[in-house]
Parts: sequence; structure tokens; C-alpha cells
Amino acid sequence: MVISRTGFYQPPPQPVVLPDVQPSAWLADSAPLADAAFETDADGQFTGFGGAMLFGHEAAALLGVAAATLFSLPIGLFATILAELSAGTTAWHARLALKQRNGKTAIVRLALTAGPVAGFRGLITHLDSELADFTTRTALPAASPARLLCPETGLWTLASFTDQTARRFDRLDVEGQPGTLMLLGFNQSDPALHTPVAIAIAEELRDIIRPTDLLGRIAPGIIALWCDGMDHLTGAERAARFCKYLPKAVPGTVLISIGLVTRWPTSADDPQSLLARATQSLAKAEDATRREASGQWHVWQKDHSV
Repeated sequence: MVISRTGFYQPPPQPVVLPDVQPSAWLADSAPLADAAFETDADGQFTGFGGAMLFGHEAAALLGVAAATLFSLPIGLFATILAELSAGTTAWHARLALKQRNGKTAIVRLALTAGPVAGFRGLITHLDSELADFTTRTALPAASPARLLCPETGLWTLASFTDQTARRFDRLDVEGQPGTLMLLGFNQSDPALHTPVAIAIAEELRDIIRPTDLLGRIAPGIIALWCDGMDHLTGAERAARFCKYLPKAVPGTVLISIGLVTRWPTSADDPQSLLARATQSLAKAEDATRREASGQWHVWQKDHSV
């Protein structure tokens, strides 16, 4: 079921494909996850869309058209990108200018991956005007928010997240309080869905975490959460709930793996060492997720792992 932003039921969009092409299940499943979903042939020409319209264009009129022309990309550059994807590159992400039917330009996020057999798949997410300013190639001042926040989710980037986390340590040491870092990974999902999934997770977590907690998107498929005053036992309980609850709240079929590490008061641990340990825990959790076919979590501790 698809619910509109006004709360009313809307029928799911119907894929539009070339006459000799069988609509894929991916097109139907992915259409609600972004502003547009499409597939191309091996040459980068559109063969199908998740819905009838694409930024004012009638999708049917774009069938057979080179995707590069819609995104104002040189044909040679786009061909190089497709060749890299065919050679094994997992995904290609970029913020691009898309030509709308009304003549205006929309700033969009394009996630492109190779198809399972041949051709390519893409998801297009429209970036609002405020975020569009972040896509300019002009050098930005060091203090500009463009360097601090992830444009798609509005969360701290890796550098700013570690900086914000480090600022908590002195106060926590004085108060004798621990803090816990969680890395929520969804790398095992389709790379083209990383951005929609990250956006969904960010929205869910914003509603349930405390105002003092920190959220960051430190990699395309990893959301970081720092919790003041939380020890490893409470963190493990929360991780177990996240593994069970979050997959129901994000688009597609996604399993969540979580790596945790706790910083104890007066320890010498810095953000980089905590991230390294949490990454190790996340890797173990991902291994368990693959084995169990369900979301798993893992806690790193100095003497043993939970």
C-alpha cells in the first residue's frame, strides 16, 4: 500500500517499459523509494521507468533515449561510468543537474548500479533548494555547513561526527559517565538503495533518540549513533530493538547489522580508536547477519566481546 504525504491511499505507480521489454519486479518495488526509478540497456538508453512521469517528462517519450542527455552529462563520460560499473564497481553516486520539462533545472541525487544480467538501474532523489546549494563546485569556507552535513540525510559527516563526539568526552569524564558508539550497517542491501534507506533510518532515529544523542552518516551504508551515559548492556538492548524494528520502517528488504563499543570514563580512547573498534564489531555482526539471515549486533569490549 502507498500512502501519500496527505495521508490518503494512492495506487502504486505502474512501470512504463519498451514494448519488447518485460517489466522487472525491481522497477515496481523501487518506484516508491525515490522520486524516480529507471532501467537502461547496456548502452545506457532508457528501457523502463517506475512510473509514468519523470520530473515533468512523460516516461514513455524518454524510452530509448540516452540517459546521459537527461542529466547533461557528456556521452563519453557516461560511457566510462557504465564501463566501470560493468567491470565490477559496486555503485556510482553523484549530485547532478536534471533537465525538467518546464525548462528549469532540478538538482538530484543519482544512484546507479549494474543490473543483474545486463544494463543498469538507477534511482533519482530530488534535493531541495537548500541542499542544492551544496552541490556547487565553488570552494566553500571551512565553517560552511556544506562540509559538516550529509546533503541527503542532514546528518553529521564522518569528520564532523567525530569532532562532535570528542567534545563530549571531558564532560563525561568529569561526571564519571560512559558513552556508547553504535554503527548501524546496511551495506548488504542494494547499493542503489543506500540513500533511501539512510534517509528512512535517519527519520526513524530522530523520532526516538534523546536530544543529547548524536547521529551521523559516516559512509553510504553506515549510520553512526553516539549516546552519552549509555553503557554496553543498555546499548546491546537498544541494538537488539533496532535490528528487529528498523527493517520494518525502511524501504525494500533490508537487514540491519550493528557494531557497538563503549567508552568508559577517564579512558584514553579517542573517536578514531572507538570507530576502529566499532567497525570491527560491525564486521562481526554482518557475518552473523549473513549466517542467520536476520539482523544481528556485536559489542566490542577490551577483555571480551558480547
